[in-house]
Amino acid sequence: MKIWINKTNYTVPSDDFSDAIVFNMLDENPKSNLKTNFEEIWRRFSKRNIESIYEDFLVFAASVYAIDKRVPRREILGSEAKDNWTRKLEMCIPVINIHQWLSVKGKLEEALNFLSGDIWSLTFRETKERYRDIEYRKKYSLINNKFDGVCLFSGGLDSFSGAIKLLQEERNICFVGCMEYNQLNNRIQELYQLIRKTYGKAQSDIIVFSVNPKVPANMDDNLKSLFTENTSRSRSLLFIAGAIAVASLIGNDVPVYIPENGFIGLNLPLTPSRVGSCSTRTTHIFFLRLLNDVISTLGIPHKIENFFAYKTKGEVLEEIKNTKPFLDGAGRTISCSHPTQGRIDGATVPINCGYCFPCLIRRAALLKAGYSNEKYLDSYNSDYKLSTGFIMKYNNPDSGRAKDLKAILAALHRYLQNNNDDFYMKEMAKLGGLNMENIKHFNQVYIKSMEELKSMIISQAYKNDLELLSYVGLEVKNE
Repeated sequence: MKIWINKTNYTVPSDDFSDAIVFNMLDENPKSNLKTNFEEIWRRFSKRNIESIYEDFLVFAASVYAIDKRVPRREILGSEAKDNWTRKLEMCIPVINIHQWLSVKGKLEEALNFLSGDIWSLTFRETKERYRDIEYRKKYSLINNKFDGVCLFSGGLDSFSGAIKLLQEERNICFVGCMEYNQLNNRIQELYQLIRKTYGKAQSDIIVFSVNPKVPANMDDNLKSLFTENTSRSRSLLFIAGAIAVASLIGNDVPVYIPENGFIGLNLPLTPSRVGSCSTRTTHIFFLRLLNDVISTLGIPHKIENFFAYKTKGEVLEEIKNTKPFLDGAGRTISCSHPTQGRIDGATVPINCGYCFPCLIRRAALLKAGYSNEKYLDSYNSDYKLSTGFIMKYNNPDSGRAKDLKAILAALHRYLQNNNDDFYMKEMAKLGGLNMENIKHFNQVYIKSMEELKSMIISQAYKNDLELLSYVGLEVKNE
């Protein structure tokens, strides 16, 4: 599928892209279908714009995110997704620094292919357009620029923990969030203020921007409903582009932190069938390495770092579990892969569902940390239990509620049957992107994460349904 991106002026796709779908980042135009508020970033620093290479990066990342969210993974209009996963995506994007972007074309395509699991082909066209070069308005609260780092702050448990760690160490940090849906902004601000109240000695502030892709502008009305996709693997690229832009306004060599536990970062498929759809790579060490290479080649003097890369989620929480912000706010963080679906059940969103893969990992980590002030869409005393009854209830093709739990149970069964350190090292080597040192580190992360999950399953199954233990192959004596 071909995609044509317009920045601030509408241009007709070239002959090579005559059949392309169109995303317009246009101001004050009803045809705009890729809405952002990137200007929030530089206005907070009392600037009219940012350097053009960072502007290019923002436009590029927003375009990738829009395509990822709106081009479905099923075969549609020649998208060639015949396996209902891999899309063939050809994007033509306007950039100011065309020679620099052409120099990283191959590396970028490799990074995007790995990140989203698709086949990307990038075409760059030169433009002189600047994105919203508008005079600063007094309504914006100014950033007091005394920072030594930038950190992503998503509202999730890992980024919350990372923020606590950094401010506890009295690091001066500007946090950056991306508002994917309206309700998330308030939660991000609430969680940040919880931390800031405790660690007031450190210089900190937060910037939240948004990117909201609509359906392609040139689609017939009867086709628009087809353009939606819920996997959105490219979110990390968008978050990083925003954080890099903020770092550029602070100064050269300012690091960008993206705190994420190594189990999620690696995301070794739980079962052989989950190599595609359920194994995200948003903070995978190989992707971050490729992206750092791209950033360096572009001449951008910043580096992306993940100081939780070799820790389990439980180990991440162990570091900060006794702090006041964690005790007060951990239950308010959002780990869920679909945090707004609770509105269907009348719940106040965002809320963690409790049964998706990130929620199950979250529950295991919080159990390890001894934290019990949790709230989920399906509460423990409702119809959701870690039980064979739950699996049977939702064991049908139209429901996804039990699929992640079943995958974890299958992975635990395999883990218990293959009590061999070499087994997972071989699995990691097959997926590529890791050297032997990485593999050895992540092997330990994987084993310890499976132990955290096992403890959580035993804990919940003992309370709810001992049949679940035999489903996995575990035996627990009834005390």
